[in-house]
Amino acid sequence: MSRKIILFSVLLLMTPALALASSARLEGLGAPPDFIEDYANVFSYPVSICRYPAAVIGELGYEDGWGRGFGATMGLGQDNAYGVFGIMLREHGMISPLPQLMSGNEGSQFDLLWGMNFEKVSFGVRFDNTSSKLEWEYDDGTGMSFSPWYFYYGVSTDMVSPEYFNNMGIGISASMEVREADKVEATFEYRTFDFAVEELGDGFSIEDAGNPSFGFWGRGFFLMNENVTLVPMFGYNKYDVGWEIMSDVADDEDASDQTLTNMRAGLGMRVDMGSFFMLGVGFSQWKMDVENTFGEAAPDPGLLETFEYTGTSLPFLFGTFEADLRDWLTIRFGARKNLLHEKATLAWVDGSELTFESKNANLTPDMRDYMYGEGVYLPYLEEPFAFSMGVGFKWSDFEIDATLNEDYPFTGMYWLSGESEIPFGKISVTYYY
Repeated sequence: MSRKIILFSVLLLMTPALALASSARLEGLGAPPDFIEDYANVFSYPVSICRYPAAVIGELGYEDGWGRGFGATMGLGQDNAYGVFGIMLREHGMISPLPQLMSGNEGSQFDLLWGMNFEKVSFGVRFDNTSSKLEWEYDDGTGMSFSPWYFYYGVSTDMVSPEYFNNMGIGISASMEVREADKVEATFEYRTFDFAVEELGDGFSIEDAGNPSFGFWGRGFFLMNENVTLVPMFGYNKYDVGWEIMSDVADDEDASDQTLTNMRAGLGMRVDMGSFFMLGVGFSQWKMDVENTFGEAAPDPGLLETFEYTGTSLPFLFGTFEADLRDWLTIRFGARKNLLHEKATLAWVDGSELTFESKNANLTPDMRDYMYGEGVYLPYLEEPFAFSMGVGFKWSDFEIDATLNEDYPFTGMYWLSGESEIPFGKISVTYYY
């Protein structure tokens, strides 16, 4: 059972870096999404849909097709008397237990939102779901079942990660105007992640055994003067993605208790001087705990028994800028720097232990892969430094936003250098009717 323990202990908590806004504008700004007002944040703050009652959204996604979707918001009744309704349909579920930049969520395959404004108080709710299954069965009763079907893809290519899980979430959000032009808003979210891999006919299956996950987060917008706005934020998430093996053979019945928690807080200062400029500072900490148990009375001494990881960004710093060069053309760019302290402790069945610690070491993914080969699993939860750049085009009520490929300007473009770098990384389209 050693290969199964190692595979699922690592893969269930592993995820690639993903952008966290459903719009290319947020990604191009490069700041944590909580600090920015944009329709893309309705998935983290459903109450904010009240501010966007008439939008049609098209997500062209990335160049490889990942992240495509279509959605719309609509005011119900005259002057939105019955609130604002929203729907978003995506090709892939984009919920991940490892949000790279604070609390933002891309969303599920199917999202429903509704918000209602009651003068100084507003409420919003969100329901989202991602579900799929793949199964085949031979005439002798044997076969395989994967739920979601991505597990079949993942197992065959060694790329399983949590955003592929079937999941369902319910979010409740509220906003309150504390004084004219100032407001605070917060969200509580309940979410379940589930999966099952079953070998039909032989009584063997691997299933989720985690408790429901939850999170809560909030932010405020406080106008200090006509040009300066302060934006404080906070958040907490706890994800449980444990699993267990069910088998007719008792020695095969291994299990793993796995939890991931994140705490964060920060303060941003927005300056509006005909352009948009923001600086911010904050704190973020990830904790990952894994405890494996084994069906065998005397398991292999080389099996991993416990794993603890803590990654603390204290502080993280960010800045972002956006300006209109023409009525129809906008540029934006931003960066985030994490002063990151990481510590990982691994313990094996034979009683041996290994501790690894780094302080602002800026370990690359290749270096992390090397450390994993040496017995240290370092999840890539925060990038030491991230830079983003984007562009926006506007014609009346029609907008196109795109992130820029950072390699593109250095090639001299194809007609000068013969290099054919793709100029855009992600594209979003919005129409306000």
